Amino acid sequence: MAPIIPELDLFIVTSALNATMGAVSREDRITQTEEGIKSLREKCPNAIIILSDGSPIKLEKEKLLDLSETVNICMDWSEDSDIRQFAENGRKSEAENVLMIKTMMILKHNPDMMQLMPSVRRIYKLSGRTVINSGFDTNEHNQFGKYVFKKRMPTWISDDRNEIYTDLLITRMFSLCPSLIDDYIEVCYKNLNTINNFKVDTEHAHFFNINKEYLVELDTIHCQGVVAGSGQTEVY
Repeated sequence: MAPIIPELDLFIVTSALNATMGAVSREDRITQTEEGIKSLREKCPNAIIILSDGSPIKLEKEKLLDLSETVNICMDWSEDSDIRQFAENGRKSEAENVLMIKTMMILKHNPDMMQLMPSVRRIYKLSGRTVINSGFDTNEHNQFGKYVFKKRMPTWISDDRNEIYTDLLITRMFSLCPSLIDDYIEVCYKNLNTINNFKVDTEHAHFFNINKEYLVELDTIHCQGVVAGSGQTEVY
């Protein structure tokens, strides 16, 4: 039997389509997520797309079905008590890390995903409501044994915490080699402790907890998205 050549890109699109907080309306969240998935399909037509939604309130069946038809796999975590307890209380950083842990565990242990994963060369995390811009090139991300993020940014924290949490990593889009799945699950668990104990967000926690030997940083990651808290569009 010929060896399997990893040549598929797998995108985990994280979302909270029925969020209870933020400046972006529910209708706009859904529209922007649809636009982001469309842009991803245009740039990476052969990608495997997983929509992993951590809404604290279950999305209507019809709308969930509509979105399911635009992706390969749809994961609805609205009834998961671990994610829901954070999402209901507006603790977005914790909710997202728990969602990523659970999604990664499915990649590791679900029988269908276990059959697929040997063909996957790269795993991307893409926040919902993110549009992929021209210039995006998967070849920039194909770094064996590495995480690829947008270049670190200096912290905006102005108190004593900035002596430890000096920088942050944008988590709107990043990628990792499938060989790092176990390492990333461990990073997410560390992130939860960091966020809870030091009251920083997931972007500071990612920079603090990722092994810098595994980190590749790009000047631009060729995407843009609306910030939920402000409703402003930022380009990365």
